[in-house]
Amino acid sequence: MDAPIKPFTRHISEKQMELLKATAARPDGAWLREALADPDLLFALRDGRVDVYFRGQVIYSIEFGTDKIATYTHVKYLLLDGTAPYIKMQDGTFAYKHAHLHDVYRDGVSLGQIKSAAKVYAGAESQGIYKAIKRDPSIIDVEIAFTRSNDIVEHSSQEKQRTQDRVDMVRLTPAGDGYDLVFWEAKDYSYKDVFNDKIFNQLTAYAKQLEIKATVLNEAYRNVCQFHLDLHRLRESLGFAGAAASQIEMLDNVARGRCPLRIVKKPSLFVFGFDNDQKNGRWKVRKQEIEAVIGGERLRAVGNPTDWLGSAGKGREEA
Repeated sequence: MDAPIKPFTRHISEKQMELLKATAARPDGAWLREALADPDLLFALRDGRVDVYFRGQVIYSIEFGTDKIATYTHVKYLLLDGTAPYIKMQDGTFAYKHAHLHDVYRDGVSLGQIKSAAKVYAGAESQGIYKAIKRDPSIIDVEIAFTRSNDIVEHSSQEKQRTQDRVDMVRLTPAGDGYDLVFWEAKDYSYKDVFNDKIFNQLTAYAKQLEIKATVLNEAYRNVCQFHLDLHRLRESLGFAGAAASQIEMLDNVARGRCPLRIVKKPSLFVFGFDNDQKNGRWKVRKQEIEAVIGGERLRAVGNPTDWLGSAGKGREEA
């Protein structure tokens, strides 16, 4: 018998948010205050949990207890020398030249070291997505994982072994009398599946997930908007820069249900990382092939991912 499909949820309670605020106010909450102040980091709401991303890596996973929070960091991000993680063994002894792992969080020091260690694990795709989201506050979630259903058969036999479909990012955009929630799959030009039909199978599978989960996604992402609004207020209370007025208005309107929130059920594709020669050569042909299948309005292609906002979602291409 198949295991029950876990529902898609984005939520923390008011009490859990209060615990987060209380932690940021405590003397030992410097790690959280510095994370909130850092524009390189993205706080992502999960089901009763908050993940903090840097360049596609979860450097903090925040879980909530009855009266306090517990924060987890992978040991690989705690290496004090992230550029040289291997330790020499000499005469049966590991030759540590200095303390190798963080022990106590040090204000103004530790977060920078954690980020340096995390950079080692960020591939081309993660780097490109990071450059896009850093410039775009309307991207409100990343690494959106959907439990796979047997009803979705677009994947190869090897891919069917995976238990999740994972969309790279979701963007909230004004549309008519409300807002659209657009899901984006991001690919570096070097990714081989950009040039075969697997990319179309992937997008079709994601579309079926969005169709099946449209109702729960609507509720989940209204919660996400409230979460980001609460983070904005927390940052301001700590003396940090918050969101722009237009962003606050958008988050507030969606969170309070003042306007329609439409789930765009066909995901879009963001391709980046090609140079001028590739743009006018191999990519020119492939771009036309992709547009013939999904339409130009669902393709965003730029050489430099920092140009993501140039005309997002309109098929405009820049090197």
